[in-house]
Amino acid sequence: MIFFRRAKPRVAVVVPLYNHAAYIGEALRSILAQGPIVRQIIVIDDGSTDDSAAVMAKLARQDARIRFEQQANQGAHAALNRGISLCEAEFCAILNSDDVYAEHRLERLAAALDADPAARIAATGIGFIDGAGRKVANAWYESARAGYRAGTELGLALLNGNFLMTTSNVMFRGAAWPELGEFAPLRYAHDLDWLLRALGHGHRIVVLDETLLRYRMHASNTINEDHASVRVEWALAAAAYLTALWDRPNVEIDWAHAGAAQTVLRRHELDRAVPLAMAALRRESANRLDASRLALDSAFKDQLKAWL
Repeated sequence: MIFFRRAKPRVAVVVPLYNHAAYIGEALRSILAQGPIVRQIIVIDDGSTDDSAAVMAKLARQDARIRFEQQANQGAHAALNRGISLCEAEFCAILNSDDVYAEHRLERLAAALDADPAARIAATGIGFIDGAGRKVANAWYESARAGYRAGTELGLALLNGNFLMTTSNVMFRGAAWPELGEFAPLRYAHDLDWLLRALGHGHRIVVLDETLLRYRMHASNTINEDHASVRVEWALAAAAYLTALWDRPNVEIDWAHAGAAQTVLRRHELDRAVPLAMAALRRESANRLDASRLALDSAFKDQLKAWL
């Protein structure tokens, strides 16, 4: 039997906050409800223009574990990287300011990483809610997840559709952060790039089937803004992943996996843009977007968009 309330304070939770005054209270309450396993809660307000900062300032007084900081707007990746740099715990988790943890989520993820010492990252299944907190269905998610459940290798499953969905869905070992690297400056696919980068560089990810995260779907979700730009970043993340896999020194290419990856790229009409991005990465001698200029190169992104 697991006694959840006796857990040691092992986890720091980073909360990137941007214009979610209506949701941040529920997000924070779901973290505090995890109990004493939470050692730190680090909230980084990324230049909100609504009442988020005022609401958060009041919430920060409720518990000594909460650290609240503000910065000029730089994007979710920058808020995440800053928050993670402040983590002082065995494990680091993330909760976006409009999402909600299920009860005992952090205990279950910590137990999964304890049970698999080779794993660096853990994630779970996801349920979906609307702006009012009501449960909603997500047919795309169920379809994307089905391939992994049927036995598709995780990297290929994520390349086909990021069913892990969000940075809210990850916990990782704090000591592994230097190896995993920072989130790249991508607006839409920084989570996919980070997960694929981990796999491409040989880090294990454990995925629990339990639904332990509630992802909020509403009109201001970033992913809804610009589908063409989402696809450009998807292509960049795919290129970095495949470059990392195929250019490893003294490691033979898995041609069956390579063929399956090509099939996925063709299915999503990414097979013209991804090789171009791979060539550009190789010119930089890079195989990761956090160490490349391409993520910020608007001219190159426009060229990729023309190839999609």
